[in-house]
Amino acid sequence: MLKTRFGYIICFSIILSLFVYSKSINTKSMEVSFSQPNSDKSEQERIQELEQRLDFLEPPEPTTILDSPFPFEKGTEVHFPTDVIPISEVLKEGTKIPFQVMKSEPNYIRPIYEEDWHSTSGRWSYIPSRIYYALHRIFPYYAFGLSAELDFTQNVGISFPTDRNEADLDLYIVVFQTNITDVYTKGNQVVVVGTPKRTGVEVLSIKTADIHPSNKEKLLLVQLATNGAELDYSLIRYEAPDYWLKLKQKNEREKSKKE
Repeated sequence: MLKTRFGYIICFSIILSLFVYSKSINTKSMEVSFSQPNSDKSEQERIQELEQRLDFLEPPEPTTILDSPFPFEKGTEVHFPTDVIPISEVLKEGTKIPFQVMKSEPNYIRPIYEEDWHSTSGRWSYIPSRIYYALHRIFPYYAFGLSAELDFTQNVGISFPTDRNEADLDLYIVVFQTNITDVYTKGNQVVVVGTPKRTGVEVLSIKTADIHPSNKEKLLLVQLATNGAELDYSLIRYEAPDYWLKLKQKNEREKSKKE
């Protein structure tokens, strides 16, 4: 009788252990089933983030870019000035114009890479544009709006003060690794003369009133030169001295029409 009771107890213990083990397995499988969607979602978001960062870094397809990496600058060769003359002639026959130094750091060293260019920010991480800016020493620029100013200063890697005069527009010219001495203009050309050096940055300001393009439908050719030879160049459209005044008058007319 005692042996039979012990047998029942052992059998019951075995059955109870199996039941507890089964419940434990079911609970763990439920936890996995509930946590799996969240895990998959997090991984999917991570993949999308990496794909987006990759889009910020390079073109969608393998390609060769020979001119500008910026879509809005495509086709600028159509507007390239057609009456370009040698720099030596600009210096001899052109007009020497005054300039104001807005920034001068003789020992400035251009960074190879900046933290704002990282792909996590995306806005300035595009590799073709980074190479484009690294290839050049001279960058003309109009201070047209905060967003454009932010893009320009982040791309060139420096900031500088700008001014807004309704009837006397400034053209800013950022020049790296050059000691600037003079600025000349003739036709659609602006020649910045200087001596090359290993370090430094200068930001010049010239008045567009001092530039008299021979063809306003064409771009300005802004050249960096030394001893009559071109070191670098950039293109930019010509804007009249009263650019801001005309824009203000246009906005006022549009506002009055709505009223």
